[in-house]
Amino acid sequence: MNKSLQEKIFREFLKFYSQGDIFEEREIITLGCMANGVTKELQKKILTTLDLQKIFQDYTLDEINENTSILADKDLIRINRVTTTAHKSYLELIKPLVSLEDFLDEI
Repeated sequence: MNKSLQEKIFREFLKFYSQGDIFEEREIITLGCMANGVTKELQKKILTTLDLQKIFQDYTLDEINENTSILADKDLIRINRVTTTAHKSYLELIKPLVSLEDFLDEI
């Protein structure tokens, strides 16, 4: 448990969340029997622990995942756990549940 990292994660999440909904264009590949198709679709951008790892390069993904999970266990943020087919787990940060002042009081 790294309280300094938890504070960095929470502050970065509040900064991201305060920007409002961010949409990005993504290609969706549809596999078919005769031909494959590609369509483009706007999807809402969600902050993930993979994004946080790029920002906080001094920490491993496991450290960031662990401290983000601790924040969720304390009901400070809402997360979604994601596992890829390569068995690489990461977390999506969905919504902060407290203000920065309440967060600082909690820690």
